[in-house]
Amino acid sequence: MSEAREQRQHAAASSLESLSYLFEESTKFFPVPGGVVSVIDRDGVLSETSFGFANIERATPMSSALRFEIGSISKFFTALAVNRLIDDGRLGLDETIAQVLPWLDLSASNRGASVARLLNHTSGMSVGADTLPDDTGEIWNSRECASSSSASPHFHYSNLGYLVLGEMVRARSGQRLADFVQEQWLGPLGMHDALAQVTQADKASLATGYWPARPDHPWAPGDELSPSAFFEIDSASGNIAATSADMAALVQALLGASGGDPVVGDDGAAVLSKDLFERMTSDLAPTGEPTYLLEGMSPVEQSRYAMGINVERIDGHLCVSHGGGMVGYSTFMLVDCTARIGVVVLTNANGDTLASHLLARVVHENVRARLEGRTPLSGLSLDSTVRANAEANENPMVGSYVADDATTLEVRVAGGELRIHFENEEGALYRLIGGRYVTDHPGLRTFHLDWYQSGEDHGFTHGARTFSAHHRGESLASTPTHPLVGRYRSFSPWFPEFRVLERGGTLLLVAPGGVEAPGEETELVEVAPGEYRVGAEEWLPERIHINHVRGGEVISVDRDGCHYSRAFIV
Repeated sequence: MSEAREQRQHAAASSLESLSYLFEESTKFFPVPGGVVSVIDRDGVLSETSFGFANIERATPMSSALRFEIGSISKFFTALAVNRLIDDGRLGLDETIAQVLPWLDLSASNRGASVARLLNHTSGMSVGADTLPDDTGEIWNSRECASSSSASPHFHYSNLGYLVLGEMVRARSGQRLADFVQEQWLGPLGMHDALAQVTQADKASLATGYWPARPDHPWAPGDELSPSAFFEIDSASGNIAATSADMAALVQALLGASGGDPVVGDDGAAVLSKDLFERMTSDLAPTGEPTYLLEGMSPVEQSRYAMGINVERIDGHLCVSHGGGMVGYSTFMLVDCTARIGVVVLTNANGDTLASHLLARVVHENVRARLEGRTPLSGLSLDSTVRANAEANENPMVGSYVADDATTLEVRVAGGELRIHFENEEGALYRLIGGRYVTDHPGLRTFHLDWYQSGEDHGFTHGARTFSAHHRGESLASTPTHPLVGRYRSFSPWFPEFRVLERGGTLLLVAPGGVEAPGEETELVEVAPGEYRVGAEEWLPERIHINHVRGGEVISVDRDGCHYSRAFIV
């Protein structure tokens, strides 16, 4: 073993040992049952650790031998499949949906989307609604969905776009995408235990997936988890299940391709060549997936989406990354092509859980610091409890807040923490990694709390209410409730429910959670009678359509092909 690799092994092992408390914190302050963390270089796994439970009810410890659904990291394999067809002359980057899939009667605005624009999420297609379990049916069901109205390309993540790419692979290869990926990529890359489709027969080989037991309000530390829905899947937007060893093989291939030392197949040819890697990381969208960091960490200077993968710059280092969110599984992969190391975090937490993202970035920074002879950051924490300042009176949140309905919310300091007092009860205040707040106060569980500062005023919003520090004691004149206001549910495990509320004359869509649900309040803008754009930006393609109004209330809506009904419980 070379001295350089010994140094990498020591740095990786020391990092995982020093950060073990963070892994345990993730199971307390995030809805995470357990996970596996791996640090990899071109030659294989440098160090690995497991934490938490693979099955809570049976108290089964997490094991690296188990498979996890890797979600949208699978999009890289869809992009690989597309590029194989491009190299074989069976598909072109400039070909459009209409040219490749003439049977698919998409809306006119979607028919002209090219393969290249589908690959880097600049086609203008909607994110998709995950209404049906199979890709062909889902694409057909979504054929009338709107697309971006903007002439200039925007990065807009689209699962639907990748479903279309999967159908293109089928059309031009004559094989199902899952079979093509298994044959052409998983085996040759050495991902021998990875599956390109997940069936009921595979369930026992996976860590049990979990989600919050209560989907009707935001998860707060201490809330229970329950096993998530399990379903068969072979989708082009997220089809693969893999072990940590499989993911290590993928990282090795990416490091090899980026450094000109590719993984070689049985025929002696590069499985993933440097030329292919450079092609797949060069056609960049204007932006990419959002990044999340703990305070003090090195900023991500650039994050732009290429072909099935994000291209990042961190302290000048070229990195590629992708997160994966499935029902019951959350994963993250970060490969530093400059430092020649990669980090993979696999968890059996629901796909909207950001712990895997944070842990991967913390481990990467810690290992890199050790390799560069720097002292790693200390004092990092995933504890979301909001602490008081040393001088409690200087904390801007401490004080009383009054809503238009005359209800009062008070934030106090107790034991060095900020506590919520409301309706003669008390609760803890937690800050989520995206900047929003939640509380375990029983009277404030339905919605997130969002802190605002506007001029001389500040306070919290909670659902339709605004708790203001400078409220004048005046009640707004009563106005008729908009017919759309209410709670809506579907049987989709990806986005099970949302509420529409009205605050200050603006309609807002809010969701307590869900893999494909928005993580913040989203404005609804009426663009035609009964049709609402989801989001303030004019180019956004997502739409909600009112189906029928009865007695001044909408009884059901259609969200890009997924039907929701008004809930009987408000």
